[in-house]
Amino acid sequence: MNSSRFPSARSFHHNPDAAPDSPEALAPYVDNGEEIFTTDRYTSAEYAELEWDRMWTRTWTLAGLVADIPKVGDYFKYDLGRESFIVVRTGEQPDAIKAFYNVCQHRGNQLVRNDFGSVRTFRCFFHSWEWEIDGKLKLIPEAESYPPNLIADEPPLSAVRCELWDGFVFLNMDTDAEPLLDFLAPLPEHLAPYRFAEMKVVKDLQTPWPCNWKIAHDAFIEVQHVHAVHPEILGFINEYNVQWDLYRNGMSRMLLKFGEVSPKLADRTTVNDGLEGLMSEVDLDPGAYPDTAAGVRKAIQQAKRSWATSRNIDYDMFTDNQLTDDWNYSLFPNITFNAHPEGLLIQRFRPHPRDPQSMVYDLLVLIHPIEDPDYNVPGYMGVEPGTDLSGKTRPKRRIIEYGEDGLGFVINQDAIMMGYMQRGVQSRGYKGARYSHQEQQLRHWHKELERYLSGEK
Repeated sequence: MNSSRFPSARSFHHNPDAAPDSPEALAPYVDNGEEIFTTDRYTSAEYAELEWDRMWTRTWTLAGLVADIPKVGDYFKYDLGRESFIVVRTGEQPDAIKAFYNVCQHRGNQLVRNDFGSVRTFRCFFHSWEWEIDGKLKLIPEAESYPPNLIADEPPLSAVRCELWDGFVFLNMDTDAEPLLDFLAPLPEHLAPYRFAEMKVVKDLQTPWPCNWKIAHDAFIEVQHVHAVHPEILGFINEYNVQWDLYRNGMSRMLLKFGEVSPKLADRTTVNDGLEGLMSEVDLDPGAYPDTAAGVRKAIQQAKRSWATSRNIDYDMFTDNQLTDDWNYSLFPNITFNAHPEGLLIQRFRPHPRDPQSMVYDLLVLIHPIEDPDYNVPGYMGVEPGTDLSGKTRPKRRIIEYGEDGLGFVINQDAIMMGYMQRGVQSRGYKGARYSHQEQQLRHWHKELERYLSGEK
């Protein structure tokens, strides 16, 4: 393949006719330089401490889903590094949700232990101090035994800033941070047609990985590795002619064409098994298809509208390219969204509280509920056959070991690489990361991290 085909604008454009205010519009190229990034960011305890003090405590992070706390008193626990938080529904209104540090104001014991639960009050397991779900102190047992000045303030639970977007709960430990929607812009506007708040969880996995959280995060905001790690999917994903868009606050995205053969394959004419599989998902008969592989993506887009109409599904708010392609967003600092009309795959990369060379990987798959037993969730999401897609029952969170099956075929392949990457970046023979323009999201992301660590932000 001739490298001169790479565009001088540093990105391919999937719809050159898109209006400037269209979600398909190509963002202006951001020149983030050409420096080689050093490897201490993946190994050093000092670097991890700087991240914690200057970035994690000052940025918005995805804590969980509004749908997981539907009733007053319902809560979920969110752990991030050394901190733990409680997110609880405190009233009947949709936005009556608060978040608190998961810590008793007496001796520092954590108040909740379970990932999900429902309570009337928060009561410490150690000495039975008790708080209302809105954080107000309710009871200090044997209060007469405390010096009055120590409890005169009736210490409430320590609140943490909490804001909502389209069914998601985000937290920020910095009271002076910009509002969530401003921080995320323009992503909420782009992603509005997907209606995330109406989706339901069909898969929830968590697993420890033997690498720095950024090693894993980096792997999922580029696709230059696909030909080596996932060659099986080259027949139906064009991972070279990608649209990259870089936004403020370290946000970015890549738009991947599904239903199109990779230019790395010699045969781009034959309708291969992968393309046939995508066609079958939308009731398009491969045997009756009269064209070459080059026309499959457009054919799927047309068929998908008819397929949706026959099932009373409204896809009018989506562009043709959204019907087929993977709209893959990176939400700074530690989230990726793979958005499709059918559903959303969320990956979250959390730092280990003590070890900079370990992390926690979270995988959530959400879909628009449907009763149709023949409905096909996009295969790469790794939803097992027989999964209840009605949304009536939320699956329990599964904790799996590193290397254990369950993440889905493609993500399992990536997971295996993480341990080797962590060991490799520690080598004296490695001089640092040299990012290509195909990896421009990584450079953009790491430059944003450096703004926090340097004190610029």
